[in-house]
Amino acid sequence: MKKLLILLTIASVTSGASQASAGSAARTGINGSMHDINVAGGGNYKGDLFQRTCAFCHTPHNSLPSGSVPAPLWNHAPSPVSLAPYTWASPANQGVAFNTDPLIGPSRLCMACHDGITAVDSHGSAGSLNGGSTRMTASYTDALGNTAKRYIADLTVTHPIGFKYADAVTARNVTGSNELVLSTNGYIGDNQLVGMNFNTNSRGSLTYSTKTIADTLYSGYLTCASCHDVHNSVNASPAASTIAAGNSYNYFLYAQEEGSAICLSCHIK
Repeated sequence: MKKLLILLTIASVTSGASQASAGSAARTGINGSMHDINVAGGGNYKGDLFQRTCAFCHTPHNSLPSGSVPAPLWNHAPSPVSLAPYTWASPANQGVAFNTDPLIGPSRLCMACHDGITAVDSHGSAGSLNGGSTRMTASYTDALGNTAKRYIADLTVTHPIGFKYADAVTARNVTGSNELVLSTNGYIGDNQLVGMNFNTNSRGSLTYSTKTIADTLYSGYLTCASCHDVHNSVNASPAASTIAAGNSYNYFLYAQEEGSAICLSCHIK
């Protein structure tokens, strides 16, 4: 009996480790991913009493009032921060205005963890009052045991968000240079030629995702969710050569880092 219990324990630990490893890879779902607050392996997270993954953001009952946050059945306090938007460096973009709140839509929901102020491991009291107080700080250790600055305190030094993509397309394409693709385009698919020049002449040979840029916009606005798939479901996997070199990553991006495919899915350079 004792031997059986030991074997079951080993099997359980092995299974848990396998699920965590699988979930940390792209397109393997939210469980075990960097957005699964219950994942063991590092940090001081206070996991959910029932080990629910979704509960840190969503709940089927007693959610925040509809309309108070731009998300279904939201269960996490929205970020209170107010940040100045990016300042356009290019003269062509000067006429592209930011929303009154540059954190419009999903961006403010992302900041509910990534603002460095709101606790990552706290959620509503539907069945389990969680008193977690883990915040993203300079010494922050994430759910998979990694340390990095994952919070944003200054939008002026990060990729601009909170502007209408169509306005940027119009501003950048007035001279016929076609510097931005239309929002009906998909994201550059996996395993394209790394390092190729993704200009207008070479794009005909590329393959694209069925999810378009327009699919990821919030009422036409570019947000954090226009680049990142927070649920780890249709995001890009690293190229095989990158994994073989020991540099695997998962930033929840809709296109690969290799060849700057994520950047060049929108920008024609």
